[in-house]
Amino acid sequence: MKGGEEINIIRAKRMKKRWTQLELAKVSGVPQCTISQLERGNRKYPTYETIRKIAKALDLTLEEIYLLQDHKEKGAVKEEEGKAPAFL
Repeated sequence: MKGGEEINIIRAKRMKKRWTQLELAKVSGVPQCTISQLERGNRKYPTYETIRKIAKALDLTLEEIYLLQDHKEKGAVKEEEGKAPAFL
């Protein structure tokens, strides 16, 4: 999958729950403008914490919401032994 496709997962799950971006923002604690940027593909490398919060709010795993392999290939993700991936 290419850039932007992982963002469709956020929008699709949000819409399945019949939530607006503002409702997702309230549940996740992530600003609505950030969610909008993610869904439009204007923010390619959100922070790990942002993705974690959105995943939790949408009942998704990090693997479902965020294509880590795509970002590993681009060098945006750093994995530490025994820990979840973190951004540089």
